[in-house]
Amino acid sequence: MITLVCFALLLTAPQVLAREQVRLAVLAFDAPDKVRQRWQPTVDYLNAHLEEHKLVLLALRPHQVDRLVQHQSFDFFIGNAVKSLQLKQRHGSSQLLSLKPLGGRDPAFAVGSAIVTRKSQQIGSLQALRSKQLVSVSQQAFGGFIAFWRELDQQGLAPLSDFPYLKFVGFPQSKLLHQVLSGSADAAIVPTCLLEHMENSGQLPRGELTVALARDTDGPCASSTQLYPYSSLSKMGHTSNRLAAQVTRLLLDLYPTNPAAIAGRYEGWTVPVDDSHVYALLKEIRLWPFDADWREFWPQVTPYLLGLAALLMLGYVHHLRVRAMVTRRTAQLRQEMADHRQTQEELEQQQRGFYKAQRVLLTGEMASGIAHELNQPLASIRYLTQGCQYRLDSDPLDKSALNQGLERIADQTDRAREIIRKLREFCARSSRQEPVDLSILVNETLALMAPDCRHNRCQIELREPVSAGVITGDPTLLQQVLVNLMRNGMEAMLSLPQEQRQLEIALTHSGDELCLSVRDRGPGLSDDKLARLFLPFESDKPEGLGLGMTICKRIVEEHHGRIEAQRQQPGLALICHFPLRSTP
Repeated sequence: MITLVCFALLLTAPQVLAREQVRLAVLAFDAPDKVRQRWQPTVDYLNAHLEEHKLVLLALRPHQVDRLVQHQSFDFFIGNAVKSLQLKQRHGSSQLLSLKPLGGRDPAFAVGSAIVTRKSQQIGSLQALRSKQLVSVSQQAFGGFIAFWRELDQQGLAPLSDFPYLKFVGFPQSKLLHQVLSGSADAAIVPTCLLEHMENSGQLPRGELTVALARDTDGPCASSTQLYPYSSLSKMGHTSNRLAAQVTRLLLDLYPTNPAAIAGRYEGWTVPVDDSHVYALLKEIRLWPFDADWREFWPQVTPYLLGLAALLMLGYVHHLRVRAMVTRRTAQLRQEMADHRQTQEELEQQQRGFYKAQRVLLTGEMASGIAHELNQPLASIRYLTQGCQYRLDSDPLDKSALNQGLERIADQTDRAREIIRKLREFCARSSRQEPVDLSILVNETLALMAPDCRHNRCQIELREPVSAGVITGDPTLLQQVLVNLMRNGMEAMLSLPQEQRQLEIALTHSGDELCLSVRDRGPGLSDDKLARLFLPFESDKPEGLGLGMTICKRIVEEHHGRIEAQRQQPGLALICHFPLRSTP
């Protein structure tokens, strides 16, 4: 016996396991368990007659339908006319059947809104509801708020702005009538026939509540609004037509006495009814496409909104921090600019003081140089005077030599007077500008420096003399430059043997310039000293002020020329470039 039972199970099991699972979604505006109690008998009825498929019931909220339909998570859908139209418009579903309501009502006019109030309340118009405490389950409830919305819109009222005491309290719908009965709400917007169903089932005392603003309808239920088509069955686009045909035939064959119809509170199914007035409803209240109920979505979007708010807060804090840093840095920059201006003013004051001191030092250096120059004519005068005295004591007296000596004394006296005059002019910062023949000036300077050359055991070599080298300048200052350069060259060669002490002086043309070069054969200068040669107070001489080359540079530049130092092998060459005097 056991063997026979097992053999029978083995024969039937593959057929059961091979049945393809099909999902039937039902739009739930009530508690999910009540929705399943109503529709599970219908699903069981279909499964009893389907051989290759097995239906599974899904009770979905409106927002769940929107989310799951995108993933083809169900194959059939039972819902109100608005949701069915939405799926048809967005996802290509096809309406198969319309549900026949109880009481023999026309399925094309079975759903509406009832404004339920306490019997003691007197509501004469929709305007009177503006001051009342109104409750509804959701803005998406077709057989409630949406149908009520159209009635308000036709009278120029806006439900969300003209009714400040309107509240959406969520599911289930039955609790709305209990709130009205308890007095916590003045009126409830519920689907047509809900009041009658709860009274007949004993959930509410009969006669305590009434439907306000009731219209004349042919049905057994009172309605405050126009009536619309009842729920319908739709197949999704991916569902096979063969399966849809099987389900359609089975539901059309379902009698009102079938347990599935009794549990589902309907009388059966019929062909799809005209739903054009549903389109008109949605178009009139400008609610196409059907929007989601943010009350349903609020728990899901709250974490994202909080995260976004946190990010915005962090961004704002970062903005304040950056703004504070910019403000602080701007204040620092302003303070640094003020300090810089103060430092610049102090430097300018120090520079003016430095220039003043430099001028004093230059004057002193020039006075020292002039005093040195005066020693030469004075010494010459002394020697010439002694020579004249010797010649006066000679016998016979050589008058011509005596006259020559006296003339040279007079020349040296004039030279000394000229030097003193130049010193006075230099101190008064005035100089004489006149044509100067540099070749003549070089020769005069060589004669002037002859005693120094003999004293330093130095030989002067004049190279490439030019006959016509005229510039505009002060001959005394230019001679002072040449004397300074020659004296520095002689001093640079003091460590050399006497036969190597050769000082070369050259005067050449270079374009429209006249170049005066003084080259020694000394050890030369290092790169650092060469770079600092013309800076003031830079000197290797123990008693030097370091102003000689600075003075030379200044004098040359006052004559619109330039001076440069070039390292030679051996020695150092100092070259002065002077612009040639233009022809008048």
